[in-house]
Amino acid sequence: MRKMPCLFYGKPAILLCDGLIGFDADEDENGMMMNCRGMFTCDAPMCQDCATWHGNIFFFRQSGGMETKDYCPLCEVLYQSGERIRVAPHRKDFAIPEPCLAEAQTDIIRKAHWNSDLNNHRRQLSSIQGGGQQCLPF
Repeated sequence: MRKMPCLFYGKPAILLCDGLIGFDADEDENGMMMNCRGMFTCDAPMCQDCATWHGNIFFFRQSGGMETKDYCPLCEVLYQSGERIRVAPHRKDFAIPEPCLAEAQTDIIRKAHWNSDLNNHRRQLSSIQGGGQQCLPF
């Protein structure tokens, strides 16, 4: 992972959040998921202090190993209250209510989710409108 600061406290990030946003998949006319190509997760960069561990995922075969499932503070609050980042209205009563999304949709949902709660560290961050270019009169 490239060097990124923790989204919540600014320390060096060593983990990405595994909170589920949706799936890279197709749906049939009944809303059933087909041809699942992958999952989209929150991916908030976070330090060990911000992460809440939710278990290990072991995988085998030629390159066996283990990954941890960790939630950021925002996803942990949703998990504890039984809520989800995003629910497809036509699938709200399904076992998997998360929607099937495109990458561009996921980026927008992810940014809105990250900005849903601003702590003191996040309030200190600022952006420059227009990328900081200067217009020179000719």
